[in-house]
Amino acid sequence: MYTYYALLEDIAYIDHFGVETGSIGETESGRKIPFVHIGAEKGSQIIVTGGIHSREHISSLLVFRQIIYLLNNFPSADLSSGGIYFVPMVNPDGNLICAYGEKSAPPAFRETLRKVNGGSDFSLFKANVNCVDLNTNFDARWGEGKHNVREPSGANYIGPRPFSESETRALRDFTLRVKPISTLSYHAMGREIYWQFGQNEKDMRRDKAIAERINGFLNYRLVNDDGTSVGGYKDWCISALGIPSFTIELVNDKKYSHPLTDDGCIDEDFEKNKLLPQNLLKFASDML
Repeated sequence: MYTYYALLEDIAYIDHFGVETGSIGETESGRKIPFVHIGAEKGSQIIVTGGIHSREHISSLLVFRQIIYLLNNFPSADLSSGGIYFVPMVNPDGNLICAYGEKSAPPAFRETLRKVNGGSDFSLFKANVNCVDLNTNFDARWGEGKHNVREPSGANYIGPRPFSESETRALRDFTLRVKPISTLSYHAMGREIYWQFGQNEKDMRRDKAIAERINGFLNYRLVNDDGTSVGGYKDWCISALGIPSFTIELVNDKKYSHPLTDDGCIDEDFEKNKLLPQNLLKFASDML
């Protein structure tokens, strides 16, 4: 499993080569949430995220592999229009809980984690240390999702209010500082692309056109808004900022199931996605 500790080691390694790194903020237990920036500081920017759900560590691995690929091919990669902020793991606390159980959390959280999880196997856990599903905690039709729950849970708990969690506030504030022209969020699994969230007709045409260009690389399934996905980062970026934002579900669900223990399950997806960040930067810039 690709853990937060492995991510920190990887970022420390690339930091020696002069890459811009930093933190967007801290988790509920005080862990730093790292970012990596590649490209020009000025000009258009996009944000790429992974690992907002604990068990989806594979999305964090894919995002870091994208970083390495881009570094190895830079400056041949086309970043002339701006830069890319990568946030490989939005939910470090949850990642470590999934990997090591409640013992990875500060003592004050452990009793609730044990009670909510109902056992010592956290391999399917999706939430943060407060048992909040971070991708339902953004202020975008918060609490209206078909599968939302209103008490602490390993998945789908919306939290007591929008942006109740340190992680969602950190990503919100970081996004407002960066002012991206588009965002890309990686999840697992199912090989799907989500792009719609109540846009006006003009923005709908723009965002669908970008989604179709994305799918020219991926050949996944384009999914329209059915009301199931609300309160997510993509949803907030579309509704609050008016920018094209996309959620991409990785991994062939006909071949794999959670928990995803084989890192090789994203090899094919990586080949499809390795150029996507810089291409999204170009696609979105073209639509400005």
